[in-house]
Amino acid sequence: MKFLPLPEFEDVTSSLNFDTADCHIVGGCELYITKAPRSDRKLYKNIEQSLEAQYESVLRLSASLSPPTASDAAASLNLSRSSPFGPLSDHSSRRTFAYLIATLNASHPDYDFSHVLRPSDFHREKNLKRVMNTIDSTLFNLRPRETLDLTPPSPSAVSGSYNSEASARWGRRMWKILDEQLSLKECNIYSYSPDEDPSDADDGAIWSLHYFFFNRIRKRVCYLYVKAIPILSHTPSEGLATPVSKRTFDDGILTPNLSTSKRAKYWFGENVEIESDSDGENKYLMSDEDFRSRSVSKGTVRAMSEEIADSMEV
Repeated sequence: MKFLPLPEFEDVTSSLNFDTADCHIVGGCELYITKAPRSDRKLYKNIEQSLEAQYESVLRLSASLSPPTASDAAASLNLSRSSPFGPLSDHSSRRTFAYLIATLNASHPDYDFSHVLRPSDFHREKNLKRVMNTIDSTLFNLRPRETLDLTPPSPSAVSGSYNSEASARWGRRMWKILDEQLSLKECNIYSYSPDEDPSDADDGAIWSLHYFFFNRIRKRVCYLYVKAIPILSHTPSEGLATPVSKRTFDDGILTPNLSTSKRAKYWFGENVEIESDSDGENKYLMSDEDFRSRSVSKGTVRAMSEEIADSMEV
């Protein structure tokens, strides 16, 4: 994979890096073309050989089973070779998987993901609006609301010209930059959340988002990621470390593993009040002003994501 050092993408990356009261938010947005140097060609060959070896092993296991057992095990053995990239019997499917592994290796040069990740660790995202809203909402909930860029893009941003003096805040302009370089509606989008991510484990990240936008026609892959690293995990605390397990709450947004009171203030602000009902469950009471601000702003974020997606050229 060949990295494209575009100055516009430096602004996108800058908008994904900031601090909250509890965490360092660390992110990146990197653009690559699928031109394979010699090292990548060797990686692609190794990945294809590994996939074929795994499949042959599965076939041998299936052949050794008795008919009733073999029939029951067919789905779990994945004899059809289905994957988020399409049937792994197709060269193009295997190559797409290899592109994403090569992208991760290029972005995190201290790791070799070819020995860690499997095709089943990835997920095909079929709804661009949903992906955009997930990213927008996550950053909205993390970053102070007043710094989220909800203003219409300037003429220079719409035309694609780069303005180095523009504020590096996540918003419409960032999606315009990505769309100009990738034609987002033409992209296949993948996410991944493996059981064990070595890069997350080493830096103590408590949650992370990873998305890949792959335009096969333009031969480009964009890797966008955001992760939260607890501030306490990088501060001496007499041997105590911040928990690094990942938690998913019912609102569908990955959030830090904080105590109840901290988590309430993390999401709703310092003005939140916490009461306990008769069952001992905590209730979060925001001021009327904060509630109206949160409700209106959250709807604005979703509307922004859908409006930008609708305006993109197919």
